Amino acid sequence: MSSTQIVSPQSGLPSSALASWDRSNDNLPLFQPFNVPGQQDTANFGLSWSSSFPLGLQVTRRLNLDESIDAIRRFTKSGSLKQLVKRHGGAILIRGLPIQTPDDYSRVAHAFGFRPHIEVGRPPLRTMLAPNVKTANEGPPELPIWPHSEYGWSTINPAWLTFCALQLPESGGATPITSAIYVAHELARQAPRFFSELLGKGVKYVYRYTVNPLVSNTGTSVRGAYGQEVADKDDEETARRKIEAEVRRHSERFEWHEDGSLSVTHIVPAIRIHDPTEATVFFGNVTSAWGRSRHHGATRPPFRGDDGSATRHQNYYRMDDGVD
Repeated sequence: MSSTQIVSPQSGLPSSALASWDRSNDNLPLFQPFNVPGQQDTANFGLSWSSSFPLGLQVTRRLNLDESIDAIRRFTKSGSLKQLVKRHGGAILIRGLPIQTPDDYSRVAHAFGFRPHIEVGRPPLRTMLAPNVKTANEGPPELPIWPHSEYGWSTINPAWLTFCALQLPESGGATPITSAIYVAHELARQAPRFFSELLGKGVKYVYRYTVNPLVSNTGTSVRGAYGQEVADKDDEETARRKIEAEVRRHSERFEWHEDGSLSVTHIVPAIRIHDPTEATVFFGNVTSAWGRSRHHGATRPPFRGDDGSATRHQNYYRMDDGVD
């Protein structure tokens, strides 16, 4: 980027990022920025520049699916995508792509060239709809889902996330997003001691998976989380061996219980550095675990939720103390 870029007054967007890579069909670039309700200013996140978060991009002309996929590939290969994501704090909302089915969405998502994430130990129930496309969460719609980092409790987590609404509800249904840069910035400002403890200790997560799936958004079964290689014909010893091999991909700390449930412990940092922006970010699921536990009344004895599930425990833990 040069030091004299033309910037859109609407979003702080460098004009060349949208205009230079695609003017093959007419005088308009494929994407035009638009205002997203609730947009925030990245300068309030502690970043040294002012841009909108998230960036809204509207497709400017009618394209079929193949044309859209080709345009997205060129958009990504030009470097514009990473440039815009970095400038706008990590999130882009794109509207106007001709996505009608899970397969359409899968093709569009793959056009960005991201390496598919392989889920290990997934807590919520998800159904595969198309290649690398799953339902986000199949818990009851009346149960809220609190802010969290995707797989923030694990050492295996995705670098990119994409979402698509294939069935629009009559009301509600929006997916709110929170800037992890902003959360870390405000934690350091409003609760410096707590921030320091998170930075120095990290967080200990204990997930307990039941034998049978839970009808909730708090978790799934042992086999649902770690049973990808388990076959119906496997005996218990074989099934457990396969499950433990999956668990060890991201944790050596696990325990089988008499009822057949499985507890898996993770110790991970909660404050990290985001390489593209060099910004300090909060990364974890403490927020969602606390909100969920409080919602179900599980923060009080006997520490079980009103849905019968056990509390998911999160504790501060020194990263260098070690655990037997």
